[in-house]
Amino acid sequence: MSYLARKKTSKILILGLARSGKSTIIRVVTEGIIPSKDDDYHATIDYERKQKVIAGTELTLFDLGGQTAFLDRFTGELSEFIFSGVRTLVFVVDSIEIKDISRAKYYLDLSLKKLGQFSPDASIFIFQHKTDLIPKKLQDEVRKTIRDYLSTGVSRQLKFYSTSVFSDSVFKAMGDVYAEASGARKTLRPLLETFIRHNAADMAQIFTKEGAPLTQVDDISKFDHISLSEVKNFFDAVVERLANSENQKSTSVLVESDHRVFIIRFMESGLALFFGFPKERLREKNEQIPSLYNKVLAFSSQLKSMIES
Repeated sequence: MSYLARKKTSKILILGLARSGKSTIIRVVTEGIIPSKDDDYHATIDYERKQKVIAGTELTLFDLGGQTAFLDRFTGELSEFIFSGVRTLVFVVDSIEIKDISRAKYYLDLSLKKLGQFSPDASIFIFQHKTDLIPKKLQDEVRKTIRDYLSTGVSRQLKFYSTSVFSDSVFKAMGDVYAEASGARKTLRPLLETFIRHNAADMAQIFTKEGAPLTQVDDISKFDHISLSEVKNFFDAVVERLANSENQKSTSVLVESDHRVFIIRFMESGLALFFGFPKERLREKNEQIPSLYNKVLAFSSQLKSMIES
């Protein structure tokens, strides 16, 4: 069997009204480039495709133009081509353009109908986008109003996310999309949990190199119990350096704070492994840092073998 025949592929549709922010989301999460609020807007003509490999699966992201003429074609004469073989649909709604919500609902319902016809097992994600532009005291009310309205009459499960390209919310949301479309959570999470169980990590996560989290281990990868000020700026700097580099060879970085040891491992596959270890627990286990570093390298090799197989 040829390599192309064996290669796993998955199709993601990014759909929504014009100016909802679809193309900017894709640019941010695939290139790691945070836009300026003064950037010029360029509408997507017809549709554009972008490939990204996650955990051995080639994802094809279809950025569908949001002008009415395009949406009518996608849900009409081109519907079989657009909606066949879809693993995940991301429907983007502009949270500040409430006047357009009924039109967004119309095309969401039409898209769900086409998915039911051509890709009945596809997962559906709703991004309530540009939430940073809503006054803070109104955000919960606006989110609930949009969610309730879009869910009306829908029998399929919809996964809702509040997103902004100026925070990590869009990376977390797309991390879930990537994980769902690639099957990464099912394959990577058990491996990560085994590593945690046999070591002293209290922070653990597998990211894309741009920073989208692919795994979630309860009470570990949420990072809520850790002050990210210890490491966040460092981690962001390393991610940015790698994202802008043409050299995709594996590399590792170790840094210590007063209370923790952090190890970040970037892999040729584009994944970034992130581990944090409390020094107090390392002392209790009599774990030496060089030994810990070697265990992370071994985990990286095991992960590489799993992805390639």
